[in-house]
Amino acid sequence: MIRLLTLMTLSALPFTPLLGRMHSVGETANVVGLAGALALWWQVVLGVRQVSERLCRDRLAVVALHRWLGGCGAFLVLLHPLLEMIAAHRDLSYLVIVDFTWVESTYTTIGRIALLLFLALWLTSTLLRGALRHRAWRRVHYLSYPLTGLVFLHAYGIGSFLLDLPWLRAYWLTLAGCLALVVLWRLAVPLWSRRYRLVTAVPLSPTVTQYTLSPLGRGLRPRPGQFCYLRRHPLSRAHPFSVVRLGDDGTLTFAVKQAGPFTARLSALPPGTILRLDGPYGTFTRQARDDRRPAVLVAGGIGVTPFVELVHRHAGPHMSLTHIVSVPAEAVFGDELRRRLGTRYSDRLRLDRSARYFICGSPGFVESTTGRLRARGIPRDQLFTEHFDC
Repeated sequence: MIRLLTLMTLSALPFTPLLGRMHSVGETANVVGLAGALALWWQVVLGVRQVSERLCRDRLAVVALHRWLGGCGAFLVLLHPLLEMIAAHRDLSYLVIVDFTWVESTYTTIGRIALLLFLALWLTSTLLRGALRHRAWRRVHYLSYPLTGLVFLHAYGIGSFLLDLPWLRAYWLTLAGCLALVVLWRLAVPLWSRRYRLVTAVPLSPTVTQYTLSPLGRGLRPRPGQFCYLRRHPLSRAHPFSVVRLGDDGTLTFAVKQAGPFTARLSALPPGTILRLDGPYGTFTRQARDDRRPAVLVAGGIGVTPFVELVHRHAGPHMSLTHIVSVPAEAVFGDELRRRLGTRYSDRLRLDRSARYFICGSPGFVESTTGRLRARGIPRDQLFTEHFDC
């Protein structure tokens, strides 16, 4: 995390000389706009898992920072046009005027389009998030790519400081070029993702199937609790699944609940089908391997999958697992985990104020469980969570 924060600080240093030049509303608007663009730049970069995984191994910290940048960027991005409106002595209609008749008005209109895209992104990520399914939210979230591109183009065309300072303009182009490379990398990842052959598909219950995949070439080596993105072919959408077990021969085992169109198509695939895997990513259970402090694993239904290999390899006397299921069909791996943990495997949540809690399940399960623990006095920094959407 220190490396990531250092890079973020260094990326902001070229803008610090501008702080002494905020003598008017217009100049302040320019600085605020540049700061908002930099926040959006980092938010997009950290949103690309292939990049953020290399900058910081602590996925939870990256997710928290990504959200913080979203809030910070929202404030700056919304403040910038309001300051520009005040500097121009205009009313609110100034924020929505579309005018491509001349160069400056064109660049200003590009900024207004970026503002509308940002409002759509911000509203669906905050006020409307609970009303949207994950797939719809994800599609709207892709607006962050063209949005950031338009912001950079808008500032490049009419940003007074960028026009006056050639060295800052060069740095701005460097940031834009790096962003383009990151986006291209993100788009190209499916082309070099690892190829695996589906070996077996074994039903564990009426709703859960266990898939074993064998690598074609060099395989992935996930640590306990990590997950991989699986797709049918390079151009199809990928879905994340926790690795249940890594075999000595490089095979990977996943347990997947039938909960949507993708898992339905997956269950219909015959043995021998070639799949693509990207990863591994995570893991939020990294700190659970520390035997010096109690670790309470809390799983909701199929959310037990990140814990199976963790318990198998690292279960000590201070590790316990609470597996809460709504139907018996979701109590997969129960016998195996009970043999390994004994009485430390149960369906009742235990309160230990000195323990760290690692919670995985549906968003509703994670939210309700963390709320209960917080209400019972467990500090936020002792709660580690990961959830999935159907």
